[in-house]
Amino acid sequence: MEALDTLAGAFRLDPRNPQAHYQRATIFMTLDRPEDALSELEKVRSAAPKEASVHFNMGKVHKRLGQPAKAMRCFLTALDLDPKDNNLIKAAMDRLDEPDVEEEVSVF
Repeated sequence: MEALDTLAGAFRLDPRNPQAHYQRATIFMTLDRPEDALSELEKVRSAAPKEASVHFNMGKVHKRLGQPAKAMRCFLTALDLDPKDNNLIKAAMDRLDEPDVEEEVSVF
């Protein structure tokens, strides 16, 4: 895939670039590769542990993987880090019991 090839160049320049890892997570979710997306998001979380959108998206990935308890923990962390986006996060929490729909990693 062309986008992954483009990111490969970014990783050659800076292998720990959190923005490139975040973009790769987005691509992996689009390709229905949630395990790979989670791995990328964990790298981003290590670089930016207080970034609510990372925790929120990790919650969405855990939901897709059928791990509602882990998803809830991620959503709660996101809510603690960024309470102003509580409607979006609470809506995701309310949908934990619903069947997963194709959701991409997003920025709020």
